[in-house]
Formats: sequence, C-alpha cells, structure tokens
Amino acid sequence: MRKTLITAAVASLGLAAAAQAGIAFSFADPIPGRQLTSTANAQEAGVAGLTYDQSAELVFLVDGTDVGIGNVVFPHAHMEMNLSLGAATTFAGVTQAPVTGSFTIYDLASETRVDILTGVAELGTYVRVGNTNALLFSDPNFVYTPGPALASLLAPGTTFVPSTEAVFTLTDINPSSFLNSNGTFKSFQANASFTGNTEVEVVPAPGAIALAGLGGMLVIRRKRA
Repeated sequence: MRKTLITAAVASLGLAAAAQAGIAFSFADPIPGRQLTSTANAQEAGVAGLTYDQSAELVFLVDGTDVGIGNVVFPHAHMEMNLSLGAATTFAGVTQAPVTGSFTIYDLASETRVDILTGVAELGTYVRVGNTNALLFSDPNFVYTPGPALASLLAPGTTFVPSTEAVFTLTDINPSSFLNSNGTFKSFQANASFTGNTEVEVVPAPGAIALAGLGGMLVIRRKRA
C-alpha cells in the first residue's frame, strides 16, 4: 500500500512538472488584391524572394482553448515576410522547390508594432499539384517563437515544442505560367491564406513543483498515520 502511495505521489509530481497542449493559428486571405509577391532573382540568380504587402490588414485567429486562453482574435494584424524560393523540380506531376527564411505576424492595433508570432524555416517546401499551390513548413526544420502580444496571454513557463506546422495556400496566381524551363521562378503575385499549429509545454515555476511534491508526501503521511 505504501509503495502504491509513493508511486502516485511521484506521478503527480511528474504531471505538475510539465504538461503539453496545442495552439492553432490562421488567417483568411484579405480582400481585395494579391498581397504575396514573388520577385525573380531577388535573393540571387535563380532564387526568388517572397514578400507580403505589410499594408494589408489581417484578422489573425489564435485557438488557445487547450492552453486556457480560449479563442483570441487580432483584427488589426499585419505580416512581414522574407522567404527565399529556390529552383523547382517536377516528378510524377508534382512540382517542388526549397523555401527558407522567416515571417512575422504582428499587431498594429495601436501605432506601435507588437509582434504576435514569428516562424523561421531552415527548410520548407513549395508544392504544386495541378493548379494547387502551397508553402509547407514543419519541424525539425521549422520553429515558431511567440511575440510579446501572444506571450503575454500564455501561462508563465510556456514554451513551443514539436510538432510544429505552417501552411500558406496560394490562389489566384498571376501570371498563371510562372516557371522557367530550368525550374526557376518568374515574378508573380498571389493571394495567400494561412494555417498553422504548435504543441506547447507548460513547466510550472520551481515553487509550484515543490508544492506538488509536498502535497504528495503529505498524502503518504496521512495514510501511514
């Protein structure tokens, strides 16, 4: 009996030490116009640069139900994007190209920029299947960092951990023929919507962990008494 109680106390201490949950992010394509621009050879010869119109206002949604912050809406969000798009290859009807760089979604509810979320990709993939185009990112080559606007909503000790994903879906691309014969990209513009998610880990402060352990020991002592 005593062994069982000790095991339960240790288990409760482990649960207090770290807990995992998930957060989802999204924004719909703003209307009107095409906000995403690919500029041929912007980074270097054969490597295009992807940028986003920072004057476009986004309604950025954060689903933090699992971490206790509910659904949070940033109605005055904007995005800074700096991605590199390498040459593409096509096999079995699927076109792929490497994507690297970063993007930051930030709040402009006041005149001062406050970052919400940053994504950094050591390596992602542009994928085209038929007329469907997307930018895909996932760990271990992609990480999110919460900005002050999001971090202020999260419990102390919250960190982002795998799994981590991001998808930009590109639509209404102009011109529709934007690949050169050697796989490099011509300049084009497109609409873009975004979805993403990350797991988070919440590690309580040392004092909270100590209290959990003390509570478990008190249970054992009461049972023994």
